[in-house]
Amino acid sequence: MKHYIYIKTKVRNQNKILVKLYKNKINVYDCIKKGNEIYLKVLNDDYEKIKKEIVTAKFYYVTDSGIFKLKKMITPLKIFAVILFLFLTNFFSNIIIKVNVVHSNKEIRDLVTKALDLEGIHIWSIKKDYNTLQNIKNKILNEYKDRLEWLEIENIGMSYVIRIEERIINNYEEENKYCHIIASKSGIIDSITSTKGEILVHEGQYVNEGDILISGEIKYNDEVKNDVCANGNAYAEVWYKTKVSLPIEYKTITRTGKKRFNISIETDSGIYKILRSRLLTYETERKVLFRFFNFTFYKEIEYETIETKENYDLENGTKKAMELADEKIKMKFSEFEKINTRKVLKNIVNDSTIDVEIFYSIIENISKREEYEKLVEDEGS
Repeated sequence: MKHYIYIKTKVRNQNKILVKLYKNKINVYDCIKKGNEIYLKVLNDDYEKIKKEIVTAKFYYVTDSGIFKLKKMITPLKIFAVILFLFLTNFFSNIIIKVNVVHSNKEIRDLVTKALDLEGIHIWSIKKDYNTLQNIKNKILNEYKDRLEWLEIENIGMSYVIRIEERIINNYEEENKYCHIIASKSGIIDSITSTKGEILVHEGQYVNEGDILISGEIKYNDEVKNDVCANGNAYAEVWYKTKVSLPIEYKTITRTGKKRFNISIETDSGIYKILRSRLLTYETERKVLFRFFNFTFYKEIEYETIETKENYDLENGTKKAMELADEKIKMKFSEFEKINTRKVLKNIVNDSTIDVEIFYSIIENISKREEYEKLVEDEGS
């Protein structure tokens, strides 16, 4: 696409200037005379040539022609202003100015209002998309499943309408329900506590799977005086074997020392960078700059990284395999459960893997509730 511009100069004889331009092989595509000034349309590449070759007159740049004139008019500042205007228009059209929780019970209304506020649904918050609202609804229902039967969040204009159905639970214990706490696994008792029932085992005692640990039968002088549903926890040392197969070749990521700065914005739908990264591979560290409604602005430092391939030897591979096995086992732990001891039983190097077999001693909750029927003696016996 050819780039045309308009230039001007003061002349007495218009034809004389045009002849000079022609002799210097400079094409003139338009010529307009205004008073003692003449406006010429020429190629942008010819402008410097005109100033050098035609020394008898001074030429001045006026403006660009066609699309190049439009490009000059659209400055980065103007583009930013338009984007900012569109952003603010969209932003303020998505602000929530009212949250209406509909229910006759004030306690339930207050409970749901507080739960919604913790999830970012409140006055002057930003509208959330359908999937986010569904996730919030399910989260609140799951958290308060003993209080809420049903909940719906409806977006109407610039407000949310939340409708609730309270869950009514009959709080009573089943009659004639008796139970023992038995061992779900074999092991050595580490500790045992009970809030109801009679403890039958002691610390350091070996128990088999199915043994009664806490009895629901309350006895005195070997005679059953009462029956209850036993409650308590028994922790025991139990044993496992696990195998881990680890690839010999692995990748490491290290930082080169080169870093770049960036800005990002976090919204309900994710985190978006303002500037495109100039690094091919990098790790990012973020620091909060400020928060504006549901938007969080971060200062980012992008650290350039390089990836290298390395190989485990038997010692390092075994150590890594044990770390992975520990992580997998700990994921299943409940409160007070822990690894007691561990030992490598076997570790070998194959063609492309290191295979490790590990023995674990775990302190684990082996309590399991088991119901039983109370024995009723015949009155005549």
